[in-house]
Amino acid sequence: MTDLASLLDLADLAVARSEGVVPDAARRELAGVVLRARRKFGHVGEVLVVALAGGTGSGKSSLINAVLGEDVVRTGVVRPTTNVAVAVVPRLKSDTYTQLLRDLSIERHIETSALKSTILVDLPDFDSTEVAHRHIVESVLPAVDAVIWVFDPEKYSDTIAHAEFLARLVPYEAQFVFALNKVDLLGAGTRRLVEDLTRLLVLDGFGEPEVVPTIANGEHVDVSRLVATLLGRLDRKRTVVSKLVTDVRVAATTGWDSASGAVNAEADQARRDEVGLSAATFVWLGVEAIALLEEE
Repeated sequence: MTDLASLLDLADLAVARSEGVVPDAARRELAGVVLRARRKFGHVGEVLVVALAGGTGSGKSSLINAVLGEDVVRTGVVRPTTNVAVAVVPRLKSDTYTQLLRDLSIERHIETSALKSTILVDLPDFDSTEVAHRHIVESVLPAVDAVIWVFDPEKYSDTIAHAEFLARLVPYEAQFVFALNKVDLLGAGTRRLVEDLTRLLVLDGFGEPEVVPTIANGEHVDVSRLVATLLGRLDRKRTVVSKLVTDVRVAATTGWDSASGAVNAEADQARRDEVGLSAATFVWLGVEAIALLEEE
């Protein structure tokens, strides 16, 4: 098996064989992963959706404006500035992405001519006092193709960011770029903080995290390294396919965990066969997903 379409067909089979084996809630979640992958499959090679996530005051909105070279999204000193997920989309293709944005549960978008085949999503602060903001982040993050996680030098070691978000997203390392923003405030201390943040990300489980220093405000805006990193690492088609295949691989592991624990000593042979077939299909799915990732 060498293509995403065949992998999704196998994922459908795994979901079908899990009926009566995997708990309904887990099975619906698995089916949702496959459905989301099929919907995004239609846009593979067309557009890359990149979300900017981070804590209060990290400068996500300012960073988007700096990357685009124009003030597109609103910034301000009152926190939180961003209350909903906002997508910045290519002006000439905005109508093309209506359904895609709906699938991402993003209701607000801004058009710009600075983008050609990329959508940037400005997320609310994950640590906002508004609980709804965190829910938005948790809802949108799993559905995008790549993430720029923006850190503030004063809060780069925040426990919530590392333990409750980043450590859980380690399987998606290939989709992550980390930006240490506001390094103009650090001076000679920039290198030390970049190294310490890298150390924390390794402790989270990331193998080779790349931390890029940025300056998004003031007289000396500098996002050149971030732009170069994005252009070098996030190939549009490869990144999208890698994200979808990783979604399937993670779902296969979850399905196998549920299926393998679904039989007990009192089960008859028919039940054992049913559970065994379901578990074996999830193993098959996981193996094929890993093989496809290695080809990318």
